[in-house]
Amino acid sequence: METKAKDNGQAKVAKTVADPKAPQFVAGNPVNKVSEKEEPKTEDKTQVQAVPQGGEAVKEPSKIEIKASFSEKMAAQKEILERHIRLGDELARKIRHRDNLTAIITTLDKFELNLKNESEETESNYYQGCVLTIKDDNGETFTTKNPTIIKGVAEQVGSLCSDKLKEVETDIVNLIPA
Repeated sequence: METKAKDNGQAKVAKTVADPKAPQFVAGNPVNKVSEKEEPKTEDKTQVQAVPQGGEAVKEPSKIEIKASFSEKMAAQKEILERHIRLGDELARKIRHRDNLTAIITTLDKFELNLKNESEETESNYYQGCVLTIKDDNGETFTTKNPTIIKGVAEQVGSLCSDKLKEVETDIVNLIPA
């Protein structure tokens, strides 16, 4: 850098060199030496990092690849969630069915016990006061007071419910993943 200074009327040319340690400023802001050395970034799909000693270059995925990967993972998670929801709904339905069958069996067991207790008091046929009525969708009814038919129907319904209960419980156990 050259400067001219007047020394007693005569012009004097002095050459000065800028101090390399002194901070440099551009538009009143210090210059960042690191940013001067960086190369301009390009919008490549992948960036290549330094090559490890024994292998190939390692590629960093681009934002587009990351978003695609994230979308795939989210879709897989959503599919898993839907499967779990369907499994939960199916399990809840089976448990309600099991509870209904258990209630029917319990009612039939109490029904017979109550009838047997009443028969001890009256010392007669313990199905004597029972009435069995079956009604269909058309309004037709079948009614009987025959103790043999009532006993057979109660036993048959209890047996059918017990068998169905075993099936439903097996289904519940098989629904739950191990």
